[in-house]
Amino acid sequence: MVSVDIRLNSQKDMTEFVNRCERAFEARLDDVAKQVVSDKELHIIALSGPTCSGKTICANKLIYELEAVGKNIHLISIDDFFKERDVLNRESEIAADSGLDYDSVNAIDLGLLTECTESILAGKPTILPRYDFVSGKRGVRESVDPDESSIFIFEGIQAIYPEVTSLFGKNYKSVFISVADDLELNGIYFGRRDIRLLRRLVRDYKFRGAAPEFTFYIWRSVALNEDRCILPYADTTDIQIDSLMPYEPMLLKNELTAILPSVADTSKYYPKALEILEKLDKLESIDAKLVPNNSLLREFIGNA
Repeated sequence: MVSVDIRLNSQKDMTEFVNRCERAFEARLDDVAKQVVSDKELHIIALSGPTCSGKTICANKLIYELEAVGKNIHLISIDDFFKERDVLNRESEIAADSGLDYDSVNAIDLGLLTECTESILAGKPTILPRYDFVSGKRGVRESVDPDESSIFIFEGIQAIYPEVTSLFGKNYKSVFISVADDLELNGIYFGRRDIRLLRRLVRDYKFRGAAPEFTFYIWRSVALNEDRCILPYADTTDIQIDSLMPYEPMLLKNELTAILPSVADTSKYYPKALEILEKLDKLESIDAKLVPNNSLLREFIGNA
C-alpha cells in the first residue's frame, strides 16, 4: 500500500505534490521504454490492462520513445478482431449463454488474428480489420507492410490471454498496466480497484454520457470479468506498470462531488456513492488546471 500524509496549504504545495506524482509515474514509463528500446530483436509488444488503467498513455509513451530511435510503429487494437455480432449471437445461443461476453477469448476471431500475426511475423503485407461496434461488422482498416524497423503494439485487455500471446512467437514483450497499489491518503483508504472506479465514474459521465448509477451497475460485471479473464495472468507478463497517482482522489473530488449526489437515496448504489463522498469530504481538492496536459489522468478528466 502507498501511504501519503500531506497538507496542502497553498497552490504552490498543490503544484509540487502534483508534479512529484507525475515525475514518479513518468520515471516508471521511461524505465519501461528503455527496456523495450534496448531489445533489438523485438517486433511485437502485447499491451494489456483492465479498464481505466492507463493503456492509452502507456501506448503513446512507447510509440514516442520507439519512433525517436527510428522504429516504425503500428498500433493494433485486438478489439478489431472481434467476431461479427451475428456470429457471436449464434454461438451464444448454442452455448445457452446469458448474453454476449466481449471480454471472453471466445469473442475473438482467433483464426483471423493468427493469420494476420503470422503474416506480420513473416514480413508480408498484411490487411488489418476494423470492427464497427455500431453495426457489429468488421471492415478493412488498412494494409501494413512490415520491415526491419517495424514494431507492432497489440493493445487490449485480451493481449494478456495465453491464446493470444501464444501467437506472437518468442521475440515479444508483454506489458501490463494497472493500479497496483492501495492508497492511504491523509488517513483515508482507497482500494486499488476503487481508484479505477473513481476514474471510470468521471470518464463515463464526461465522455460517454453515463450517469453514475449506470457505471455502478456495470462495475460488478467488470470486476468479475477482470477476476476471471485478466488478473490471473498479470504476474506472467514481462513488464508491469503501476499507474497509481497518489493525488488523484483530490483531483477527482471536484468532479465526483458534483455528479454523485444524483444517485437517489432509494438506489441500491446510494451507500457506495455516499461512502465515496464521505471519504472525499475529508480531503482537500486539487484544481484540474494544475494537471499537465500529457498526464495519464487527462484520459479521465479531459484536456485543459
